[in-house]
Amino acid sequence: MNCNICKNKINNVFLNLGKTPPANSLIINKNRLSSEKKFNLIVYLCKKCWLVQTKQIVSKKIFFNNKYPYYSSVSESWLKHSKSFVSKIIRKLKLNKFSKVIEIASNDGYLLQYFKKKQIPCLGIEPSKNTAIIAQKKGIKVIKKFFSYELSKKISPKVDLVICNNVLAHVPNLMNFVKGLENTINQKGIITIEFPHLKNLIKKIQFDTIYHEHYFYFSLIALEKIFTKCNLKIFNVDKISTHGGSLRVYLCKKNNQIKISKTVKETLDDEINFGLKRIKTYLLFKKKVQLLKKRSKYFIKKCIANNKVIDVYGAAAKGITFLNYLKVSKNQVRYAYDASKFKINKYLPLSHIPIYSPDKIIKYKPDYLLILPWNIQREIKNKLNFVKSWKCKLVTLIPIIKIHK
Repeated sequence: MNCNICKNKINNVFLNLGKTPPANSLIINKNRLSSEKKFNLIVYLCKKCWLVQTKQIVSKKIFFNNKYPYYSSVSESWLKHSKSFVSKIIRKLKLNKFSKVIEIASNDGYLLQYFKKKQIPCLGIEPSKNTAIIAQKKGIKVIKKFFSYELSKKISPKVDLVICNNVLAHVPNLMNFVKGLENTINQKGIITIEFPHLKNLIKKIQFDTIYHEHYFYFSLIALEKIFTKCNLKIFNVDKISTHGGSLRVYLCKKNNQIKISKTVKETLDDEINFGLKRIKTYLLFKKKVQLLKKRSKYFIKKCIANNKVIDVYGAAAKGITFLNYLKVSKNQVRYAYDASKFKINKYLPLSHIPIYSPDKIIKYKPDYLLILPWNIQREIKNKLNFVKSWKCKLVTLIPIIKIHK
């Protein structure tokens, strides 16, 4: 295949997770368990521009449709993170009632609601109508379309701030999207982009963050080249803790005279020192993933051999990727529990493990409860403190197997 950005011919496999259904394709009807569509989940590395990417064989409409099950507001820690960001950016940019803010992939209004409370004009762009409707019920205006350069031409006047949280990886036509970002802001406008950092994916063996709807896995090395081509420059970078370690990048138009922070060069140097421009780093990652898979399978097998009942908490995409890569079946893991009412009474793809409400945990009393969304494990452990009453053990498996006390 050819690189999506520099068009260089690439054949270096970063990781092959096999043929699976899309991670968020929860099954509604029990009678349709055998009719799942499966696609190869293979990630490649371009040695010329160092962009990690999938071979795009699946339409984005397969993922982001009226059945899209991810609702940002379910996570209390994510709401707290979003509220904190809004307060910070309002002060930093001196936003007021005359400013204009847009969030791309605004989901259920989890973030824009905080701008609205401050009476700062805001607009969401969200293609999944089921989540967009919830945002509208909060009084937030939403364009129910995929963002693109073509859509950016219709946005007038141009805006002061565009926010893109965990959306850039979901965009198949990346150059068109970034070109649209540049066209949406005014001459002094700012763009903020948050994304899970490729360095942490490799360092902390976060292979479960790889799934079909993520077309790209970003380093600042690769992104800088993309932004420069689209007349944008990075002027600041924040390291943030979300999703196992992310970057928040601040962008402006190339001719903006804003001072470039030393954090930009520091982050690029850190990536180079870590080895993100060495092929050996990526090859070693594959071996670490295979070893983690082997150890996790052994842990599950050992629990079952000791007549212990295993359930999982969290029907998030990363957990589904993990279970499917390990080829875990409903004969090994009994039930999944999730706080989202939109996932309860459905089934995980491929493994077909049924999903129940967390209030069923006390009824079914598992011996082990695997926390699959390790990125919000602290929040989950606090909620599940009651399982200690029957000596149930909480477990995370990434980056190492850890039984929590």
